[in-house]
Amino acid sequence: MRSQLKKKLILGLLLAGLIAWPLTSLYGYATRHEDNPGAERLLYQVSLFQIELLNRFLQDSAQPMDTRQLDSLKQTLYSASYTHERLVLALGKDNVDPLHSLPLFMQYILRLQIGGERALKAEEKNVLQEAAKLFAGLHEAYGKLMASSGSIVSSQSKTVSEIDEKLKSLLEKKLLQ
Repeated sequence: MRSQLKKKLILGLLLAGLIAWPLTSLYGYATRHEDNPGAERLLYQVSLFQIELLNRFLQDSAQPMDTRQLDSLKQTLYSASYTHERLVLALGKDNVDPLHSLPLFMQYILRLQIGGERALKAEEKNVLQEAAKLFAGLHEAYGKLMASSGSIVSSQSKTVSEIDEKLKSLLEKKLLQ
């Protein structure tokens, strides 16, 4: 009788272990995601950092005197454009729109610098100032683009797209002159 009781006890413990093991694994999997942000969230944070840097450079260099002073702005534009493109690839174009103004802005700066080191004209300075004002709004909306849950806030996405379109239009006009 004792041997039958031992067998039932061992069988019961094995059965309990087989049930408990997957349950603890599922619980660990579910709680682990709450503590660790997803790759998309981390990529958004990197992209936001680049947009913040770009905004700071635009605000600081709203009054550049010559084309040489635009080098830092050009490099920051490239970094912001690159990281946002990767965010769009990661999240999909259905969720996040590309920022078409950033490559155009880079083209505009390259166009200003093609003639070599020279003083900027008043009209060119005005374009940079207007672009800085528009980009400040884009930066504000971009900071609210992703919720803490990792989902895209559609109203902020729309605002970012609208400001991007205004900036794109401004730069296209200047590039076609």
